[in-house]
Amino acid sequence: MTVDSTPPELDGIEVESEATDLSSEVRSFGATDGWPEGYVYAATGYADVILREAFPERFADLIGALDSFHPTLTELRSGGGGRTVFVKRFDDSLEATKQDGADVWRKRNIEIEKFIKLDAITAKATKTRDHEIDMFGVGTLEVPIPGIAVEMEWNNKDPFYDRDLISFQALYQEGAIAIGVIVTRGPGLQRVISSTIQSKDGGYKYGQSTTHWDKLIPRVNLGGGGGCPLILIGIEAERVEGIELAQQVKAEMQAAEEFRLNWRQFHGTWAEASVVHRELLKTARAAMPPLTEAKSLDEDESV
Repeated sequence: MTVDSTPPELDGIEVESEATDLSSEVRSFGATDGWPEGYVYAATGYADVILREAFPERFADLIGALDSFHPTLTELRSGGGGRTVFVKRFDDSLEATKQDGADVWRKRNIEIEKFIKLDAITAKATKTRDHEIDMFGVGTLEVPIPGIAVEMEWNNKDPFYDRDLISFQALYQEGAIAIGVIVTRGPGLQRVISSTIQSKDGGYKYGQSTTHWDKLIPRVNLGGGGGCPLILIGIEAERVEGIELAQQVKAEMQAAEEFRLNWRQFHGTWAEASVVHRELLKTARAAMPPLTEAKSLDEDESV
């Protein structure tokens, strides 16, 4: 099955041939298939091809985790920031993957140290940085490095993308990873839930300044990742069980907005029309009230 899932943000990007690709240019998938539906996909540096051809086991692992991933609308409504229950479920599905009975995916901390030697004598050793990767998959059992780094950014502040991209850049330059993968909210899902899923404080849980597709793509197009081949995956509404309720609320709120813009067709004064408008909004919001937020599994990353 070939996935044709080019998001609107990529419509203007042209790839002249299979042999040309700027290292930081975001392009839609076209050379690999088998990716599950319900996501938008993009890559830099032909990362999808590298994953499939050079790391076929990890390619199959990622496909399997994406295929089995189905968050629910209730989880989206109750989840806090950071590593929520369905993010953990995604990570756990990767971690449960075995190869010849051996673990190949787990959370790992990678240290980079550099040494200066003079006539076989170490003159200086410098620990440059620790990099914690939520899900790191070994390249192969025999040669674990370079591996594959996967981070899901569900609802953090959008600068967390910078952290991931800087980390991927450093690990790629040092030969620790071959590909970086970021999974986040897709543009279609963001449009549905950003103005429908309420927070307990009366606002909305999934604001524009949090991690979603439209915040990620510009960063990568400006060179984020520093040449590290990237696979970018946006979770879309089709993957969310029960999303129909949010879509219904979205439609009702759009109807309320259309009424507000055209109120003169129905009423002589705004005072009369505003009563109807408020009632339309109230009815829409009442259909999906805020839920008690579940505690984040990673409090230091919560919004």
